[in-house]
Amino acid sequence: MLLLTHALGALLALAPSPSPSPSAPPQIAHVYTADRSDETLKNAARTTYVVSRDDIVRYGYRTIGDALANVPGVESWPQGPIGANFAFGIRGSGSSQVLVLVDGLPAPGMFSNTVELGNLPVTGVDRIEVVEGGGSTLYGTGAIGGIINVITQRAGAYGATARYGSFGDKELDVDTPHVQISRIVASNNFGLPDGTARPDSDYGSSALHANDAWRIGSFEAVLRAGMESDKAGVAGGDSFLSPTSRQADVNEDAGLTVTRRSTQSLFTAQVGATRQQILFSCNSVTDANCGVMYPALSTENRVDFGARNAIESNSGQTLYGIDLSRGFVRSDSGGFVPKNTAPVSTDALAQTAAYVQRRSDASWGSAYFGLRGERDGSLGGEFSPSAGVVVRLSSEASLKANAATAFRAPNADELYFPGFGNPALVPERAKVWDISIADSRIGGGGADVTWFTNRTNDLIAFNFTTSQLDQIDHASIEGFTFDLKTLPYHGITTTFNITNLYRAENLDAQTRLANDPVTAANLRLDYTSHIGSAFDGWGIALRIAGQRGTVNPFLPAFDQPVEYSTANAYVRFRTPVAAFTLRGFNLGNERYAAVSGYPMPGRSFVLEASTK
Repeated sequence: MLLLTHALGALLALAPSPSPSPSAPPQIAHVYTADRSDETLKNAARTTYVVSRDDIVRYGYRTIGDALANVPGVESWPQGPIGANFAFGIRGSGSSQVLVLVDGLPAPGMFSNTVELGNLPVTGVDRIEVVEGGGSTLYGTGAIGGIINVITQRAGAYGATARYGSFGDKELDVDTPHVQISRIVASNNFGLPDGTARPDSDYGSSALHANDAWRIGSFEAVLRAGMESDKAGVAGGDSFLSPTSRQADVNEDAGLTVTRRSTQSLFTAQVGATRQQILFSCNSVTDANCGVMYPALSTENRVDFGARNAIESNSGQTLYGIDLSRGFVRSDSGGFVPKNTAPVSTDALAQTAAYVQRRSDASWGSAYFGLRGERDGSLGGEFSPSAGVVVRLSSEASLKANAATAFRAPNADELYFPGFGNPALVPERAKVWDISIADSRIGGGGADVTWFTNRTNDLIAFNFTTSQLDQIDHASIEGFTFDLKTLPYHGITTTFNITNLYRAENLDAQTRLANDPVTAANLRLDYTSHIGSAFDGWGIALRIAGQRGTVNPFLPAFDQPVEYSTANAYVRFRTPVAAFTLRGFNLGNERYAAVSGYPMPGRSFVLEASTK
């Protein structure tokens, strides 16, 4: 914690007396995800954080997982080639309890909880909005912990970025107004901490994003499509290396959004389709740690339709809509299954829902109430109400509070995956609350503190005693986040956030829930030089992640990664035609393992040239 102490000292020294030059970076004024409609970030009742396109370019984020790692309340556990295998959660929830969207439509893999944020590149991404807390009223199943909405750009510009770095890390991005392409390759040939070689850890990814828009009278239509394909070695952990394991994934999605704006209303209709394919194979004859007998090909195909109408009036807004989803999931175990169990399952899933939300505005602030009714195929139906308020304490300060019931239907893998799924599982049901206070004057750039709680019944988890999926009758999570930003002081901008998950408990067994670090903190210092200077600036990012709870009670040392800290930095120069950036990662050379047994590479560097 000594590093964090010094970091806080630097933050407090930088907070007062902001300098008027250079100006503060542009702030996000409007968001779209919290209430499924356009609103100012200041007026959004639900806690919302935004990773902008400027953040993506400046900090060199390459995947959606990279871009989310420093967001308050977001937990991440990267492992594998360049951290491409990326587990995540929000406010103590797991990835299965977080809904991932692309332009408001479910991302590939949502039916089977295989959304690959560590593989999905930022190609064509304009911004990422993260809404924390229960979102089932507007979005349905899977939004207990929150929503991640990847919003793509509507009209880009010409540009290109090339980078080359340690461990054979190479990348080329090409942008045009309507098409964006990226290619990432890494030999990833780093050794294990004991000096032995790590075989079969290479990685390669190709991505394409395209979009176009048309306006006819009061109607506007946006058509977009994306594709990501990757191939990687899956060497395994340091104690069970598998030199022949390979995985090839395809993630595809397309969507059409049509809007019609009138004097007091905005009607939106969306139709989308996604496809995911995951192929895993290894040589079970020569490889003692091979996990399958035969190549395992799992696929998911999904179609979504949604329509909503937002009606504005002097007294507030009324929002109502419907959501329909149909999908097909094929799950392949690769042959290792219990006796009398088929190695492949094929299953159809469906969701049908209607919702309404009313927001009332007043001189003191606003209040909302919403209700959703959803049926998830044979799993039955759910009603999910929510309510919240925004109270203006002053022109700069506000208090926000939200209360909701949220739910999650078991995904296809949990229900049907051969040898693993349990078709007797029932939906999770949660009660979620949060209270936050925000003041735009603190630090010059604003600060907020949020307390949150989540009480979930029938939480789906793996039971190591019975070696099968089971449900925890009662689980409780409580914590708080603090986020602070300063205006430039002698050109330096400071961003600091901390998440404390002081309670994450299995109330049945009186034990801490797995994968929930008590504390995680991020500090970022960025220097921006004056306009016209060849020296563009520099930045330092520090992260401290606390120790996580034990996953496997029979192997506590294996499944309990210790706390770790990382330090990344960049320095950037600009010429009339291009910018050149040197980036350093894990500068402390700490061989940490966010997932125990999967050590990340040591210190590495990347040189980047960009016209963006």
